[in-house]
Amino acid sequence: MRARRPELYSDTSVTEEPILDRRHFEFHLDTLTQRKEEIRFEHFCRRLAEKELCPNLLPQTGPTGGGDSKVDAETFPVADTIAERWYEGNPSRAARERWAFAFSAKKKWRPKVKEDIRKIVKTERGYSLIYFMTNQSGP
Repeated sequence: MRARRPELYSDTSVTEEPILDRRHFEFHLDTLTQRKEEIRFEHFCRRLAEKELCPNLLPQTGPTGGGDSKVDAETFPVADTIAERWYEGNPSRAARERWAFAFSAKKKWRPKVKEDIRKIVKTERGYSLIYFMTNQSGP
């Protein structure tokens, strides 16, 4: 069709560039707690995990900062016929296994990881995988 009617087709190419540059984004993440945006960060992490890992996430429904569930989000079982339609993540595992997610915006995140993992394991809910998402990459 393009050869027969080239005037109906565009010859432009679309290139996508990020709106934020990396330095600005890193600064934004580093100053989250100073701006009291921990809940927004948790929501961002959960949405990112839904897009990259598994779309079947349930957020915590209790109080923030030490809720009763001990996890910030977890997967729920999904039928194979639904999971096979997912384009992201690992559908076969995420639909059957229970995964736990913990999010933290603390600068000293290593002790927080250890504490959260210990609490999650003590729940004895049979999680086969624990993801911890933080805004820090350093020690």
